[in-house]
Amino acid sequence: ELWNSVFVERNSIKQLRSMCKTLGDEKVNLKMYKKAVVYSVQTLTEGHMSSEIGEALSESALLQQAFLGTCLIFRSAVRQNIEEKIFAKDTGLMMPSAFAQVLSKAYNNRREVLSSALKKHSKTLSLPSLQSTRWRVDVTISTTSLSRVFRPTVTLSMTLSDGSVRTFETSVEKFNELRYNVAKLLKLTLDLENHPMLVRDL
Repeated sequence: ELWNSVFVERNSIKQLRSMCKTLGDEKVNLKMYKKAVVYSVQTLTEGHMSSEIGEALSESALLQQAFLGTCLIFRSAVRQNIEEKIFAKDTGLMMPSAFAQVLSKAYNNRREVLSSALKKHSKTLSLPSLQSTRWRVDVTISTTSLSRVFRPTVTLSMTLSDGSVRTFETSVEKFNELRYNVAKLLKLTLDLENHPMLVRDL
C-alpha cells in the first residue's frame, strides 16, 4: 500500500490520508494550502501556536485539517532527517503535484530551521515525571471551639523525577473532586488520542 512505503510515521497515516483526500477532492484550494504551510512552519519553529494562527484556524475546519496534516509531515520528515529528494518523491505520491511542490519548497528552504527548533523545543518541553506517591488520612477529633469534630483530611506527598517533593493536604470532599477530575481528564486524553485531527506533542 502507498502509505506503508512513504516516510511518514505509522501513527500519522490515518490523519494524513484524510487530509490528502481533501486536497485530491479540491476541497482545499492551493491558496489555502499555502497558508496552512506557512502556519505550520511558524508554529513548529516557534514551538507554540500564536493567537493569530489559532484564530484563523478556528474559522475554517478545512484549513485546520490542512495545517495539522502538514505539521505531521514536517515533523516526521525532520525527525527522520529525510533528504529533499525523498521528501519530494513521497509527498508527490501522497497528494496532488501542485500541493506537493509547495510543501517541498517549504521543506527545502526551512529544513535546517525546523530541525533546530524541534530539538530545542523537545528539550524545553521536558517535564519531571512522577516517581512515587505517599498518602495518609488524618482525623481531627476536636478543635478549640468544638469538642467533637471527627473530620478526616487526606495528605498526599509526591516525589518527582527531579528529586523535588510536592505535599498538599485536602478534605475528603476535595479529594473526591480531584479523583473525579483526574478520571475525566484521562478519559478526554484517550478520546483525543483517537481523534483523527490530533497532532501529538505539537
